Amino acid sequence: MDFLKLLARLAETNTQTLTVTGPRRTALRRLAQAGTAVLPAVLTALPQPAAARDSRTAQDVLKLALVLEQLENEFYTQALKQPLSFFGTTENQAAIQTIQRHEQQHVAVFTRLLVNSGATLDAAPRFDFTGSKNGTQAALYPDVFTNFDTFLRVAQLLEDTGVRAYKGQAEYVQFDNFLLESAVRVHSVEARHASHIRTMRRQRGATVKSWVSPSDAPITTAGSVAAKAYAGEENYAQYLAGNNLVPFVDNLPINIATPPLSQAAILAKVAEAFDEPLDALTATEVASLFIY
Repeated sequence: MDFLKLLARLAETNTQTLTVTGPRRTALRRLAQAGTAVLPAVLTALPQPAAARDSRTAQDVLKLALVLEQLENEFYTQALKQPLSFFGTTENQAAIQTIQRHEQQHVAVFTRLLVNSGATLDAAPRFDFTGSKNGTQAALYPDVFTNFDTFLRVAQLLEDTGVRAYKGQAEYVQFDNFLLESAVRVHSVEARHASHIRTMRRQRGATVKSWVSPSDAPITTAGSVAAKAYAGEENYAQYLAGNNLVPFVDNLPINIATPPLSQAAILAKVAEAFDEPLDALTATEVASLFIY
């Protein structure tokens, strides 16, 4: 159970320490009103996508993070209401218990950050993890809480979406070290959740690596909303400040494989090495599959 001990250390976040003092609370309130105009100049050097960038505030980022954490917390909470036979082993059950406890802590973290920023908390969403919108449409995952393999597929989808969403929102809180550190701490734990869920699936026979890879067997249908969680993950183009492309194609990483890998195989591994960011709209679309 070394994984559980590791996660426990990484997730150590005393939510009481997030009680922000007067100056910090004032600063958060000011930042809540500021959009991308207050981002440091270095961010303007980042490559701009074809679509116009949105103007998000710190509160927008925190509210999205809170919904994603509420989603995951409720997902694991409902799973833990199932009997041990659902999990198959006490080790599987213990892993989900640990992950759920972390999600509960994350909900507390982002709730406190929002309150301290002066935000009005939105009502918690209502969730239906079958994807049937409370029975108003055909279920996407009708056996999510009766088939452990289906449960793990949905868990992977939620965790992978969350990891990419945090990366996609990081630039909007880079102007504040306190918010950035809070988000990065949570992102680190979520990435380990995703890795462990993927490992659990592989141990049960699924074709999946412990990180996102083009070689993973798809868990979504092409063209579906859920598939958007993985769109662009095959990308190997990475940029430095000044919109300078890292020359992976012209200067391939060291090839130590026997026999040597092809260029395509090396670039596939480059793609595996980088998590691509997910914008707020797409993250919300995926989360909305389970909200009614």
